[in-house]
Amino acid sequence: MIDQRFFQLINGKSPLIYLISEEESRVERIICSVAEKLKYRVYSWSCLTGYKNGGANAAADPVEALERFSKGQDPAVLIFKDLHLLISGNSRLIRQLKECRLTLRKSKKKIFFVAPTLFLPDELFTVFKIEDIPLPQAEELEALLDSNLKHRKNGAALQKALTPDLRDKLIVAGMGFTLDEAADAYDEAISSQPTICAKTVDHVIDEKRRLVRKSGVLEYVSAQTETWEIGGLTNLKKWLTDRSKAFAPNAVKLGLVPPKGILVMGVSGCGKSLCIKAIAVHWKLPLLRLDMGRIYDGIAGRPEEAMRKAIKTAEAVSPCVLWIDEIEAGIANQQQKQKGGDEARVLALFLTWMQEKTAPVFVGATANEVEVLPPEILRKGRFDELFYMGLPLKEERRQILSIHMKKRNVDPKRFDMEYLADSTEGLNGAEIEQGVISAIYESLDQGGEVTEHGLANSLRNIVPLSRTMRERIQKIEAWARDRAMKASLETI
Repeated sequence: MIDQRFFQLINGKSPLIYLISEEESRVERIICSVAEKLKYRVYSWSCLTGYKNGGANAAADPVEALERFSKGQDPAVLIFKDLHLLISGNSRLIRQLKECRLTLRKSKKKIFFVAPTLFLPDELFTVFKIEDIPLPQAEELEALLDSNLKHRKNGAALQKALTPDLRDKLIVAGMGFTLDEAADAYDEAISSQPTICAKTVDHVIDEKRRLVRKSGVLEYVSAQTETWEIGGLTNLKKWLTDRSKAFAPNAVKLGLVPPKGILVMGVSGCGKSLCIKAIAVHWKLPLLRLDMGRIYDGIAGRPEEAMRKAIKTAEAVSPCVLWIDEIEAGIANQQQKQKGGDEARVLALFLTWMQEKTAPVFVGATANEVEVLPPEILRKGRFDELFYMGLPLKEERRQILSIHMKKRNVDPKRFDMEYLADSTEGLNGAEIEQGVISAIYESLDQGGEVTEHGLANSLRNIVPLSRTMRERIQKIEAWARDRAMKASLETI
């Protein structure tokens, strides 16, 4: 598939192509392979080696190298490295790039600029065709795995131990790595065990967790939540259960398209984040958390580039769930959008990706103040559905109580759960949990077991958010009444 894309680029109209990839060697190998099949000559240039073809080196100056290539014979391809390091403040180079675009447009010449990040002056964005090179896909990883086994002394025995199931799991576990990172991960995993087994796959997955952390803005979350260890939310659970079939191996044959994502909004403390974790467990998918604060802190590079890298990593790890907590804190609101800047560019990138993405990355976003988000992020085509999670109903409160009691070895059967559910009216899920914890501490202090009376008192002593923030919650409920689907069965 990647080879086919380079065939299209070389045969296309755009003469200047900016390739975003950290895998310079892999990209160069693919270009050379495709160019050879199309009978194009291949040249390369770097600030260290200059303009190179075979053994001839010349033109250490980038402007001179581009001019020389422009005057050469067709058909030809030039691989130009590290433009992002040379372009800043270089007026001669900027002008030469503009001239190259005009000169080469009707020729059979292409210049591929390979760089790990997108860094261009605003005036050059229309000059280049910009391509984000995907990380290695299944066929490349399978070939890499086979090559690793082939060159081992006990390769035949390892190949025999590599069942089709283990092969598929190792390939999926390798998704998200660069080719070099995958080679290292497979080598270490296979060397760590006398034969290929489930632990080999676990070793590669552990390496993937470290890779995701290295991205700077993504976190690989180990979701420990039981499949549906959340009370109530009947509508939301049914919606998610129905769409879980879209991730089955035969989904494509059935014409099913993986859902794009949901935005869960509502009252703080009602389990929005817990719900996203439960989705990953229910669908048996990796859970990646995107920290919007790190997008803007500069550690992972410019915000737009940090967001681009996060998206690229999530797509490579897919199928997965991408969790964006409190999305309104990192996506441009109406005023920021009008001013432009980092927030507006991150918003534009995110909206385009959500609209056009084909990789099975399910975005689970949460929001406390959904009304501040720009309307284009809420319309159909980005998120599949907007769910509202309000204060839990009586039956939901009973379920939540039971869950938290069982977690702490308190048997709900000893208590009048209907009475306790009545005692929790107005409480959210987080407050109910704290009430259970408080009752346990009280019982330990008194040297006995948790009693029904003590638990009811602990619950009643909580001053709920629904009272301290009554006006705010009423405003959220009014906004959601005819704009969102209620996660619980009862209508708003």
